[in-house]
Amino acid sequence: MINIKNPYDLKNGFWIKGNLHTHSTRSDGTLSPQDVIDAYAKLGYGFLAFSDHDVIITENDYKKLNNNGLVLISGTEISADGPHLLYIDCEKDIIPSPQRQEVFNRINEIFKQTGHGFAVVNHPNWQSQFDHCTIEQMTEWVGYLGMEIYNGTICRLDGSPYALNKWDILLSLGKKIWGFANDDSHRQGEIGIGWNVVFTREKSSQAIVDAIIKGNFYCSTGVVIKDIRCNGERVYLETENAKKIAAVCNVGRRFSVSYSSSIEVEIPVNTKYVRFECWGEAEQMAWTQPIFISVEKTFPEEDYLSQWLISDLLDIESLDKASPSDAIKFARVPISCQPAGTALSGFVDTREKTNLQKGIVYLVSEVNFEKQGKALLSLGYDGPIRVWVNGKEVFYGPGTNPAIKDQTKVYTNVQKGKNQIVIAFDTNEGKAWGIFCKIKQVM
Repeated sequence: MINIKNPYDLKNGFWIKGNLHTHSTRSDGTLSPQDVIDAYAKLGYGFLAFSDHDVIITENDYKKLNNNGLVLISGTEISADGPHLLYIDCEKDIIPSPQRQEVFNRINEIFKQTGHGFAVVNHPNWQSQFDHCTIEQMTEWVGYLGMEIYNGTICRLDGSPYALNKWDILLSLGKKIWGFANDDSHRQGEIGIGWNVVFTREKSSQAIVDAIIKGNFYCSTGVVIKDIRCNGERVYLETENAKKIAAVCNVGRRFSVSYSSSIEVEIPVNTKYVRFECWGEAEQMAWTQPIFISVEKTFPEEDYLSQWLISDLLDIESLDKASPSDAIKFARVPISCQPAGTALSGFVDTREKTNLQKGIVYLVSEVNFEKQGKALLSLGYDGPIRVWVNGKEVFYGPGTNPAIKDQTKVYTNVQKGKNQIVIAFDTNEGKAWGIFCKIKQVM
């Protein structure tokens, strides 16, 4: 089945705006803690975390200050001896080990003991080589809640304030991390540049932190999001002031764009996540958290399509020239996949037709479904293939030698009754043998 994990639960609560990366005179900021609080309160913020360098400001410290209506959350920026990390909702010092994984491990140990504390990777694209945190480091690290996809103070420094490139790479690799937008303010002119808007059940530190951990927030530099919800495999997003919205999936691909304040999209097949980027006036933007998509489905051996028709080896220039109509015309000879219990069970071996020579063969099979809907097509192949279902192309890709069962899974629409599967298989100069193929209706 298709599992859609939407972090947004917009019932019984309200939006609240805040910043989690803030400096004061307790480290290298120019404003006192009270002046910082007053400045954010004047801008209508609802929560604030101080993150002075390697100095924890706890909730007990906050009691000495006038919160001016803000929820104050404990925090620090772990800066010494390595890439900078936010440690939010913290009460205990962390020794800043150069091995940042040790820092993440300690933060997570404390969380297991107390239920408090999470880590965020800061300004990954800071510095002249855009490498304050490299993609290799961020891929290897585990145990951090998220990363800054926007950091306001980097606007005046080397590098880029944005880190969407690294976020999309990590999400595509299967990392489930949230994106944050923060000021990283050190002076008056850096207050109110980028912020996080959290949907919380109440105005308290614990409720806000709980919502952040769940991903029930978005990042902004000016665009206001009103609603985001899933209905089956469709996602709807509504804003107050966006002029353009892009829906983004694997490796940062924009699969749909709306030039209005709202967008509704169908989740693409074979994707790991969907997120949205919104543009307003000037540099106003907003970014949603990713909606994660996974497939919870395993196939028994008997689900492999076992009965096929195969063509002779054809001298076709490339798969670009192949067509399902030609497949129907040329695929006439019955062929079966390898039986269950054998080493290559489910494998359709084309060598009796190809003799390991250069060329393309067509394979055609049929499957019946009781109703119209979505099906999951699972493929393995050691040569380039092109696949059609009911005449519509659903996949085109290179091979992996040897063929691997279930190496590619794609969703496809299917109809009630008979459905036709057509595969054009390139022998890859005679080095490729055949395919695995199975299809199962999932909704």
